[in-house]
Amino acid sequence: MNKKLLTCALLTLSLSLVAQQGDGGLPKSGKASQSLKQIPKKFFSEPDIAALRAEDEVTDKAGNAPWRFGFNNSTSLNMNNSGTWNTLPNGDRIWQLAITCQNALTVNLTLDNVTLPEGNELYVYNTDKSFILGKFTAYHLYEGTLGTELVPGNTAIVEYYIPAKNAAQTASLNINTVTHGYRTAGEFEAKAFGTSGNCNMNVNCTDGAPWVDQRNGALMLVSGSNGFCSGSLINNTLNDGKPYVLTANHCYSTPTSWIFRFNWQAAACTNPGSSPSFVSLSGAVLRARRTPSDFCLVEITGGLVNGTVPAAYNAFFSGWDNTGAIPTSAVSIHHPDGDIKKISFDDNPLVISQGMGSSEANSTWTVKWDRNTTTEGGSSGSPIFDQNHRIIGQLWGGGASCSNLNASDYYGRLANSWNPSGSNSTNHLKTWLDPNNSGATIVDGFNPSGPTNALDAAMSNPQGVSGTICSGTITPQVTIVNSGTSILTSATINYGYDGSTALVYNWTGSLNQYQSSVVTLPTATLSGGNHTFKAIVSNPNAGTDQNDLNDTITSSFVTITNGNIVTLDLAMDCYGDEITWVLQNNAGTTTFYEGGPYNQTSGGSTAAATFCLSDGCYKFTISDDFGDGMVSNGCPNGHYTIEDQSNAVLAELTSANANFGNDHTDNFCVNGTNSLKEFEASWKLYPNPTSEKLTIEIPSEGRKTIAITNATGQIIQSLESSENIIKIPADALAKGMYFIRLTSAEGTSQKSFIVR
Repeated sequence: MNKKLLTCALLTLSLSLVAQQGDGGLPKSGKASQSLKQIPKKFFSEPDIAALRAEDEVTDKAGNAPWRFGFNNSTSLNMNNSGTWNTLPNGDRIWQLAITCQNALTVNLTLDNVTLPEGNELYVYNTDKSFILGKFTAYHLYEGTLGTELVPGNTAIVEYYIPAKNAAQTASLNINTVTHGYRTAGEFEAKAFGTSGNCNMNVNCTDGAPWVDQRNGALMLVSGSNGFCSGSLINNTLNDGKPYVLTANHCYSTPTSWIFRFNWQAAACTNPGSSPSFVSLSGAVLRARRTPSDFCLVEITGGLVNGTVPAAYNAFFSGWDNTGAIPTSAVSIHHPDGDIKKISFDDNPLVISQGMGSSEANSTWTVKWDRNTTTEGGSSGSPIFDQNHRIIGQLWGGGASCSNLNASDYYGRLANSWNPSGSNSTNHLKTWLDPNNSGATIVDGFNPSGPTNALDAAMSNPQGVSGTICSGTITPQVTIVNSGTSILTSATINYGYDGSTALVYNWTGSLNQYQSSVVTLPTATLSGGNHTFKAIVSNPNAGTDQNDLNDTITSSFVTITNGNIVTLDLAMDCYGDEITWVLQNNAGTTTFYEGGPYNQTSGGSTAAATFCLSDGCYKFTISDDFGDGMVSNGCPNGHYTIEDQSNAVLAELTSANANFGNDHTDNFCVNGTNSLKEFEASWKLYPNPTSEKLTIEIPSEGRKTIAITNATGQIIQSLESSENIIKIPADALAKGMYFIRLTSAEGTSQKSFIVR
C-alpha cells in the first residue's frame, strides 16, 4: 500500500497484503560508499501471549473494544537518547536505530514529534531490506505523527536522512510505541469520524453542487477487514445497475469480507458535530485487477435487491471515458483518512505521466489540486472525473495533503486499464464494462431512479487542438457519441476558436447507443500564440437534446508557426527518481517543458522528449536531489544530448561529466534554416485522414528513416527505406492523431496525420 492508503497501523493489519507505504525508494544508507557504523539495537521482551489471547477471546465476543492484533510497548526513543549518526563525505547525515521484539510476527511503530523539512527522508525496513517502508516526507505526517505499516519479522530498522543543505534545520522524531504483533486481523474495527485535514472540502459545499450524481456513486470501502480505501460505482454499456465498484489495486485483499459504505457525508458545507448516518453493503467478488495501472474492479454480492444496490441508497453508477483524451479539468470525490466524503478540484488540464513506479509508459495522470483542496490517506481508489463527469482513472498515490497543497497526486489511467495488449477478463475492464461488445469509448452515468433519454448526443475527445502544435495549420477532430436509446442519425456541430462557435458542421450517420464516430473538421490556419477550441453538438435527429451536460467540449493549445523540432535523449543512473529537468527561456523566467522524476531501476532509466521551439535561445537545467549528479555505485553514468531537426547537437552532457552535483545547465539556440523549411514542404503524405493505407511521397534520394509516434511522443512504428514512395498500413492503428518523423540527408521534418 502507498501513501494514499491509511498509514495508521490499526487499519492495515492483514499480513497477506504486500505492503508499500510512502512514496517508494531506497534508504540512502544503500548508496553510501563507505561502511556505516553497526546499528544499535533496542530490545523488547516477549509479552504474556497466553494472557493476551485470553483477553482477546472475551473482548472479541463482546465487541466493545477495538480488535487487537499486538501488544503495545510504551517507550520514548529519539535521536538524542538512541541510535547512531553517520556523516557521509558530502556532508549528508544518516541516523539509524534497530528495534527487536522477541518472537514477534511483526513489528510496527508509532512516532510523534516528527519533523521532516523538505529534502529530509524517513525509512523503516527489515534487516535484509526485502521490505522497505518509505520514503516518508512531510506530507505523510498528520500533526507530526506517523503510524507505520507492519514490518514482517521481529526487527524494524528506522533510518532518518538529512541532506547537507538542511544541516541547520530542526529534525526530530520520537518513537512512543513499539507494537509486538502476535496475530492477524479478522474483524472490522470501525474508523472514527472527523480526522482528515482541515483544508478538505465537504462534498456538499457549493462547489460540489454540479456533482451530486457522482457523489452518490462514490463510497468508502473496508478492505481486508482493516484497511480503508475509496471507490465508486461504475456503469456498464447495458445500463443494468450491475454493482461494479472501481478502486485501486493496491487496496486489494480477498473481497469476500469487504464493506461498502454509502452516503457518509455532511449534509451541508460545514462539518457536523457528530458522525452523519450511513448505509452499508458487505461482500464482493473480484472481477479484474492490474498492477501497471493500479486498478481493481469488484462486484458487490451482499445485501442487493434485484441484483443491484437497494433503491433507498439513491446510488448512481458513474460513466467513464476510455479514450485517454486529456481533460481540461478534473474532480475527485473521496474519503480522506477514512473521514466523511470530500471533493477536490484540478481546474487545469491533467498531465499524462508514468508515476508511482509503474512499469508502463503513460499509465498515470498527474494531478495538482486547486481551490485549496487535496487528498489524503484513505482517498486511494477514489475516482477522478473529467469535465464531462466521466471516470478516467482512480487514485494510486502521491504527495498531496493539507500540509503540502502543491504536491502532485497520481491516478491510474482508465485508458490503460481498458484492454491492454495481452490482457483478458482477469486484468482488464472491457469484458465487464462493455459486456455486449459495443465498442463504446465513452458511457454516461446511470441513475436507476432517473429518466432514460431517447435523444442524447454527446461530444468527446478533441484531438489536434491541445498542447503545442509546431505549425499554424490546425485540423481538429471531435468524437460524437450517441448516449441516447434511439439510433442517432444526424446532429449539428457548432465550433470555433478563441471564443467563437460560429462555424457549423452537419453530421449524418447511424449510431446505436454508446457507439461513436470520429469527425474531422475542416482545416484552419491560425496565427502563432495561445488559442482555445470549443465545439457544441445539438439537434439530434432534428430534435431537442434531452441532456445538455455532455454537449460541449473545450481545449486549449499553442501554435508555433515555422517551429523548430528539438529532441532530448536522456540516460540516467540507477536513481532516476532523483532526476528532474526544465527547459526555459534564456533568462530562466518562463518554463516551456519539464520532466521527471523517473523510475528507480537497477540498469538505469532512459527518457526522451520532443520540443517545438521558436527561433531563439534557451536554457536547459537538469537536477539531482541527492547531489551526486547521475553517478552511483554499480550503475552506468548518465548522459544526454539535445539535437535539432537536422540532427545537429545543440547541447550535451557526457558520461565523463555526469558527476555534476545538484544541477547542470546548458544554454543553446535554435534557428530554422530555409533549406529545412524547403525540405519540409517537399514531401507529402496522403490520404489524410486515412483508414487503410498512408502513402508517403519523398523526392529526395538516399536512405530515409521514418518513425510514427502517437500524440504523447511514444514511437509506434519505425522503418528505413531508399524508396521515393512508401506505403504504410494504417488499419491496425487506433483512431486518432499520429506524427510522421522523416529523417534524410536534408534533415529531419515532422508532419501529422489522422486515422479514422
